[in-house]
Amino acid sequence: MKSPKYINPDKVYFTIGEVAAIVGVKPYTIRFWEKSIGYLGVDKGKNGRRKYQKSDIKKILDVKHLLYEEGMTIKGVNKHLSKRNKNSDDFDMKENFKDSIIEYTIKEIKGILGSLK
Repeated sequence: MKSPKYINPDKVYFTIGEVAAIVGVKPYTIRFWEKSIGYLGVDKGKNGRRKYQKSDIKKILDVKHLLYEEGMTIKGVNKHLSKRNKNSDDFDMKENFKDSIIEYTIKEIKGILGSLK
């Protein structure tokens, strides 16, 4: 995967590329999960592109946790998530963006220092 660029955590909508960088998977993995897991319904704009909100990113992180860390199958994830409360929005975007913000800041500082030489 590419080195993550700075992603503003205060945005309302995110692209699939930004979401993939935040979550740590490829965009095609997210698209596959959306088709296979009913819990992940994402809105599309007039142009047909996916528009992810913070709550969508939380859901994707939940799915990743269940699949990769809990070892569930897609079928098991669907069953598990159908029982859970789908309206949980206790998600701190800044915590998930911390690494990309730090990397971006370091890159900017190095650029400034390089121009001062």
